[in-house]
Amino acid sequence: LTVDETEENTGKLLSALGAKPHVAFRTRSVEAVRSLVATGAGVALLPDLVYRPWSLEGDRIESRDVSGSLPAVQVGVVWRRGSHLPDTAREFISVAQTQRVTRQR
Repeated sequence: LTVDETEENTGKLLSALGAKPHVAFRTRSVEAVRSLVATGAGVALLPDLVYRPWSLEGDRIESRDVSGSLPAVQVGVVWRRGSHLPDTAREFISVAQTQRVTRQR
């Protein structure tokens, strides 16, 4: 999957694990990846955000949690300059700041 940093991050992860995938197909379409996996044409490492247990054709897809093996990803919180942040947004930012983990480099 070549959307955002998905391909780059997947490559870094696999390289860190000493694996070199055989890439037969590249696409920006999450649906194409789901369909290829569902038909048995391959496997994919995808963010949980885009996972669902079926393809558009109705075939079932299974997943396995590999998050323990994943490198940390830097995440930022953004909002429109000058806009009022609701209390819920401020609370979310507070929780996110208390949960952050600093990686040693």
